[in-house]
Amino acid sequence: MKQRFLWLRRGAALAAALALCGAGWSAAALAGYTGGRLQIVSEPGEESPYVHYYSDYHTDAETAAAEMTWSDDGRTGKALTLNGAGEALELEYNQLQMHTMTFAGWYYWEGNAGAQEEMYSQRLFTLSHSDELWLTVMPHARDSSLTDEQGRVLDGVFMQFYQGTGGEVTDLQSWNPAEPGTENYGLALNEWHHIALTMDGRAIRLYIDGRLWFEEALILGVEEMRNNMLTIGAGRWEGEPTFRGRIDDMAIYDFAMTAEQIALLNAGVDPLAEGAAMPSTTAPSLPTEPTEASTSAPSTTREEGSGGSLFGLPAWTVNLIAVLLVIFIGLSILLSVYQPPAPPKKPPKGGHSRKPAPGRGGAPRSGGKGEQAEESGKGGPAE
Repeated sequence: MKQRFLWLRRGAALAAALALCGAGWSAAALAGYTGGRLQIVSEPGEESPYVHYYSDYHTDAETAAAEMTWSDDGRTGKALTLNGAGEALELEYNQLQMHTMTFAGWYYWEGNAGAQEEMYSQRLFTLSHSDELWLTVMPHARDSSLTDEQGRVLDGVFMQFYQGTGGEVTDLQSWNPAEPGTENYGLALNEWHHIALTMDGRAIRLYIDGRLWFEEALILGVEEMRNNMLTIGAGRWEGEPTFRGRIDDMAIYDFAMTAEQIALLNAGVDPLAEGAAMPSTTAPSLPTEPTEASTSAPSTTREEGSGGSLFGLPAWTVNLIAVLLVIFIGLSILLSVYQPPAPPKKPPKGGHSRKPAPGRGGAPRSGGKGEQAEESGKGGPAE
């Protein structure tokens, strides 16, 4: 009996070690991240080897960062220029295997050099696994067939998450309803704007210039999109125009930032720096004030409250594992000192004795109270 409980305690300790090691592995396995951040666009010569550059994304014409065009008119220092004719950047799935994330950077959108209608198909970025699972953000989409109850149409910034796998379809569309021909909520041309997206396993949030713009409930971790890719300046659909303009100070983080941290980024402050604080004089730079927030997201802005992360996992997940392990170990210790009551003595030979009816009285059967308690302690924390 003591040996069995000894093995139970050893199993509990092993489960704790495996859980913590597994959590630590998920964070340590992401090559290219320093302090939770992988820089996508910074200055020439500071490129990450995990970022791929394309002269024509739809034909897989990959090139070197030095062959791309760098502009002196960056948000800070130099900026990378995308020509709207196929140029794009890509970060592959090996650097996207985390549960939570933040993508953030500066965009200077120049619209389209040719037909104006093509500008309404450009994309800021796309996170995708396949044609059946993707998330995309567009600086200005226009579709008169997409209307709300008041007849207002899509004419502005557009975010869409689509999942059509497993026999079910999830289609989350976020946009600002606009009066046809009189207003729009597109990203303003020829201006620098800060764009940030967070995923915390419970919701996706889009921020524009430090302000929460769209929010959609989504119980999905980044790694659950499976073998996904992050494409900057393009989607995954052939024939679509790519982004035309400049990008600067762009990075991805392996955790979901809070609203306060996003505001710091927008103000030009590194939220990961020690003692990071908002400058006393920060002039806001916001797109046109929307009349409504989204057709599907609540119109009120609320704080993010992602709860942070530990070991690359949501803090609540690690805390839940710890609580379950404590309960498991406690039950193991309790069972190790518990002594079941001794069975009643046999009656003396020749005395009156009657065999008890099934399930009534008599000695405890195999698998009785002590055994059941032991079984209830098995299994470790739930997945």
